Amino acid sequence: MASTYNNLKDIEASSDHLILRIKVRVVKIWSLSPAEQKYVKPTLELVVMDYVGDRIQCTIRNAQRRLFEDELSEGKIYIVCNFSTSLNDQKYKATNHACRIYFKRDTQLQMVHDPSFSENVFRFVPNDLILNHTNAQSHLIDVIGLLTGKGDIIEFTKNGKKCSYIVLELDDMQGKGKIRCTLWEDFATMLVKHIEEQPTSEYIIIVQFAKFNLFKGAMGISNTNHNSILYINADFQEVKDFRKSVVMAGVPRANQLSQIAAEPAYSMEDDLINVSIYKPISELKASIEEAEDSYYCAKCAAYPTTHTPRYTSQPFVQALIQQLHAVSMYLS
Repeated sequence: MASTYNNLKDIEASSDHLILRIKVRVVKIWSLSPAEQKYVKPTLELVVMDYVGDRIQCTIRNAQRRLFEDELSEGKIYIVCNFSTSLNDQKYKATNHACRIYFKRDTQLQMVHDPSFSENVFRFVPNDLILNHTNAQSHLIDVIGLLTGKGDIIEFTKNGKKCSYIVLELDDMQGKGKIRCTLWEDFATMLVKHIEEQPTSEYIIIVQFAKFNLFKGAMGISNTNHNSILYINADFQEVKDFRKSVVMAGVPRANQLSQIAAEPAYSMEDDLINVSIYKPISELKASIEEAEDSYYCAKCAAYPTTHTPRYTSQPFVQALIQQLHAVSMYLS
């Protein structure tokens, strides 16, 4: 197989002059619309993997989409040849491959059957690497972990749209820290429904194509809107092997999950731009003077008798500078 087809790991941006032929399984298909081109038909995006589990992202531009859309299905195996390659330098990266593939009008696509081809190959990233990761906008990853804590589903409205999420705590059983996992919308509902309908001693979670998510200075993960896949106690060999490590560690049963306190899932910058209430200084002064030695909370319609200082002067100035920088970037 390796001598007949090119390995995905060997594809480079300078491969256009070569005749490449790959045999891949389609892992995920989704549409992606450029934010600045609202009236342009979205591109068709794919993540494919070869027989050793390496992945690459493929893009079918809207002009060629009609030529291939009806032929492609998730989970199917295809032989693909006569395509172009380019650096994977777009903002949205579903894989960490240095390149991505672009279909052309004359790209050849043939579906084949191969029982020996792997169904799915995960590339799990351990918690310690996630916690030490610094770029929240980098590629998507696979994560496996034992559910050790969860919050309640939180619902709110943003820009007139109803949203919901749930916060989890995942342990990869390597003893190097737990991570925060935020599941949005249908993913949150799916998890809660599974726990209610299929109670068990432990819940092993896999989030495939998870994105890095920085929250209050700590890196965690969350699902994406387009292509994340959630597995709960799936019948995979990886889950069976992981369960053995859970048993050996003597982890408490799932009915002893820690409860995670509810808190906003948005960042400081989003809080400043979209959530905070703006008032002139004169109005703020008037609201404070309405009750001596107290602060008025418009959201609660109350005057708290105590408050907790959030910053000393120097950290406050630094935080304010960061927020103003975020506003300027958002408005530019």
